[in-house]
Order: sequence, then C-alpha cells, then structure tokens
Amino acid sequence: MSDLRHHGDAELAPGLVDLAVNVRAGTPPAWLRSVLHEAVDASAAYPDPRPATEAVAKAHGRSPDEVLPTAGAAEAFTLLARAVRPRRAVVVHPSFTEPEVALRAAGHPVERLLLDPADGYRLDPAAVPEDADLVVLGNPTNPTSVLHPADSLVALARPGRVLLVDEAFADTVPGEPESLAARRDVPGLLVVRSLTKTWGLAGLRVGYALGAPELITALRDQQPHWSVSTPALASLAACSSPAARMEAAHAARELASWRTALLAALPPAVEVVGRPSASFVLVRVPDGARVRLALRNAGWAVRRGDTFPGLSADHLRIAVRDPRTSRGFASALDRILDGTGVHSPAIPGPPTTTETIRAEPSDAPVGRVVLVGGGPGDPGLITVRGQQELARADVLLVDHLAPQSLVGSLPAGIEVIDASKLPRGRSMAQERINALLIEHARAGKRVVRLKGGDPFVFGRGLEEVEACLAAGVPVDVVPGVTSAVGVPALAGIPVTHRGLTHEFVVVSGHVPPGHPQSLVDWPALGRLRGTLVVLMGVATAPAIAAALVEHGRPEGTPVAVIADGSTPMQRTVRTTLGGLAQTMAEEAIRPPAVWVVGDVVELTREPLTAETTGT
Repeated sequence: MSDLRHHGDAELAPGLVDLAVNVRAGTPPAWLRSVLHEAVDASAAYPDPRPATEAVAKAHGRSPDEVLPTAGAAEAFTLLARAVRPRRAVVVHPSFTEPEVALRAAGHPVERLLLDPADGYRLDPAAVPEDADLVVLGNPTNPTSVLHPADSLVALARPGRVLLVDEAFADTVPGEPESLAARRDVPGLLVVRSLTKTWGLAGLRVGYALGAPELITALRDQQPHWSVSTPALASLAACSSPAARMEAAHAARELASWRTALLAALPPAVEVVGRPSASFVLVRVPDGARVRLALRNAGWAVRRGDTFPGLSADHLRIAVRDPRTSRGFASALDRILDGTGVHSPAIPGPPTTTETIRAEPSDAPVGRVVLVGGGPGDPGLITVRGQQELARADVLLVDHLAPQSLVGSLPAGIEVIDASKLPRGRSMAQERINALLIEHARAGKRVVRLKGGDPFVFGRGLEEVEACLAAGVPVDVVPGVTSAVGVPALAGIPVTHRGLTHEFVVVSGHVPPGHPQSLVDWPALGRLRGTLVVLMGVATAPAIAAALVEHGRPEGTPVAVIADGSTPMQRTVRTTLGGLAQTMAEEAIRPPAVWVVGDVVELTREPLTAETTGT
C-alpha cells in the first residue's frame, strides 16, 4: 500500500528550491501578516468563529449555518469520518490522501476508484458504484491538476449519499469555473476549502466546510471546542473579503500564465500527465526515482508520485513558480535526462537569490509599464515620483481626465497616445489599451500610463496590471491624489471631521440604482450617517438621490456639487439631497463633477486656494 501519510514537505531540505509544496511563493502578503499580528494580540480571549463564519457565508452566497471553519481541510476530513457511518465509501484516486487516512483511522473500509491515465485521469460518473453512500474526490485534483466539469460532479449526487469534494486548490483556477462552493441544490454535497495554498498559511491550519445545515451540524458536533485559533479565524474572515478575493483572482490568473511558461520550458522527454489546471503539474519521466534524486542533488525538490494510489515512481509533481525559476528547473531536468548532469558535480544549481534570478538572460528585451495617477486635474497636484516617471517615459498613454498641460511640457521624442474614454465620444477599448502597453513594453520601452486621479480608484488600474503581468511585463504603480478626496478638499469640504463623522464612502455613479450591472448596496448607503462621495454620477444623480432618500437619508441632507475640480473653471454648487436633481439641471452641471453628501458640506463656505490658506 502507498505511504498515505507522505506529503510534499517531506521532500524539503535547506538549500533546495521548493517545487514540492504547492504554496504560493511570497505569502502571506503584508496586509495578512498585519491581520495575524493583531489577532495574536487578541488571543487572550477564546476564539469566536462567528465573524469568520459570516464572512465565508457572504463570500459564497450561503447562510452561516451552512459554514464550518476548520483547522485546515484535514480537520474537515476527520470530522466527516467521525460523523458518518458509510456502508460503502469510495475514494476517487489519484487524489490527496488525507481523506482516506481519516476514513481508515475511524474504522471505515475504503474502496478506491482509480481513474484511467489513458483518459487523462478524467472522471466518468458512471464508474462510481451506484450503492456507494460516501464518495470522495478532489477538484482540481491533487496530484494530477485535472479539473473535472461541475456537471460530472453533480451527476454523482444521490439522496442518501454524501459527496465530499475537496476544493483546496479551487482558488488557483481563474474564475473558479467548476466550483460547487455556492451550490445549495446538490443533495449530500460537502465542499471543503483551504487557505493554505493561495495565502501561505500551512503552518496556521485554516480551512472550512460548506454544506447543508444538517450535515454541517453533524460535523460541528464532532469538533472539539475552540479547535480553530483566533489568528486562523481572523485570517479566514480577512481572506473572504471582496478585496482579498480580488487579489486571489489576480494571483490565479498570474499563476495560469506561469504554468503555461513551465509547460513550454519542459524538455521533450517529459510527458505531461492530464490537462493541468491548478498550481502544479504532474509529469512522467523515465527512471523517475533516479531523476528525482538527481534533481535533489542539483538543488531542486519535487514531489514524488509513488505515494499516491494509482501513480508510480516515474511520476513527479512540480509546483508552478515564476517563469525564470521554471526555466532554470527545466534546464537542470534536461541535463539530467540526457545523461550529462546525472552524476556530474558541475551541474549549476538553481537560482537561490533574487540577484542570480535577475542575472539570467531574458528571451527578449522587455521594458516596463508604469501606471501614474495624475491627480484631479491641476498639474501641480501630481506627485514628485509621477513627474519623474513622465520625464523618463519613451511612450505615454494618457486619459482625457489626466492633467493635459503635463503632456505639453514633456521632453521631445516621447510618443504620446490618446487613450481617452469619452462618454458618447471617442473611446479606446480597454483591450486595445492593454495590448498597446504590452506591445511597447515588449519592444524594450518604458511605457507610462497617465490617468486622472488615482489608478486604482475607478481607474481600471488593476485590469492593466493584470494584463501586463500575464504577458510577462513588469509593472510599477505610482498613486495619485484621488478626486474623491482632493476635489472636496479644494472646495473647502473635508470628507471627515472630528466629532461629526468618522466615516466616508466613495461610490461610482456610472450606473443608476436598480441597474443590472450595479454592484452598489444603495439601501445600506441610505442608512449611512457619514459622508458619501459620488464620482461619475452626473447623469445618474436624480436616481441616486431618490434611492438615498427612499432608504432613509433625509431630503434636507446637505449636498455640494464640485464641477471641474482643481482647474481654473472649478465651481461649487450647494443644495440638498431633495433638491439635487433640479439644481444640477438649472446649473447645467456637466462632467467631470464630484458631489458630496453629508453634514461636512456645511463646515466650510469658501474654497481653499493658495490665497485663502496663505501658502
């Protein structure tokens, strides 16, 4: 029998490049480390799972009674093994071995369904015995990296059967297209997820289970009190937030491009098994045990395959890393396979420092893209770093809301491209902008993308970053003064004030309340007591004002509309929420304009200019 308790961390040793453990490099990120530090400071109290449970439920469109935080995915397997008494348990292999370990430890007999390598290890639902009352499989599957269609998994569901789907690697697949995490209509479904891979929390043990309330209750009844620590719960809540899920989605897209680079770099003698979809690739090589040891001697750790049921010593699982690391690994593997590097002590080791990785020659000259926030319009409000980047540019892609006078003062020889998106006017498609950034950077040029305000505040900045990174183009971001704060300030309006408001919310008004594309919780904003700042909300102002009043904001709430903020044409119109629509029509307000809702509007009556402030 295979060594079911063997895992990738056993392959590691000091000095080896880790291709054996599928945890994203460079994690946890700095913001998550801060969450962990704060949670440690709060660890004198017993863990409270409720905030994490509610955050996970919201992320997956479920109710809290359908969520159970666990000490890693492994605890969920153990809890299920204790909670159920299957007559016929079937584990689909090759797959992660911990579920079978947990079932056997609880005294349950286990049958294995071995998928066919000739068919790419794809699942045929008809191959699962009809009378199986517990079926276990992974999706995407560790170690094959194969992603099964959701419909094939749903076809396994039966009344009276528990269907355990291990989705520990689901968030490494862009868009999670085959995930069942949000499915509430599949009888007996239990989905297990993990934070280990994407967020680098293997040492903390964080996971959760999703299922029908009665199944979750059965698992919870088997769980010891406080088995999930306060730091783990804090991480679970934080990593379930919209911002964190967006970061995870970006990491998945980047990983997909890195996986493509790894597959392209592998030597011809390497057979890629199945169709990889996750953060690792399963390969088969001749004399795999010898090759694995030779790789180890050359400084590379990969995961052996013969401890997975259905695989052999010729199978190796390789974690996806950045393209330079993958090329270094593929080069070492190629030398070993052709016999020139099996025993030779002269085999160059893998890159182990940032300097040696950067020293490796690239395949083609690659420049750089820099996203620069130009501020709300006044050229004097661009940052010093932003000015420096403009002066260094070879190519400039500029928006119509960016300070246009800066363009006229650029050094000669800079190619300027108009990338404006004018309402009902000329408009360059985002896909075309992305393509131009990549095209010029690949030609070895330094490309500056000049935007109005800040690139990441309704500026599609992340979309451009993701496109560049997926194409192997490095990107820097230079923040700018966002008009959401800068324009009200120039009108003498602070968005917060001590004793008056401790919160402000910035919202895009480009689609009105009730529009199918709107992502704004207008009822919640109607109950807001603090400051509301609306960008891109001139045409939709009447509908937005009506929605805010409908959901609780008083009609008499002060409103200030600042048009052409930070420019010589700046003007401020003051009104109330109830009178906003009429005032904007009478004053012929046109974009660009920012409007502010809240008591802060009444604090200052004069705009703050260089003259009024004495600067």
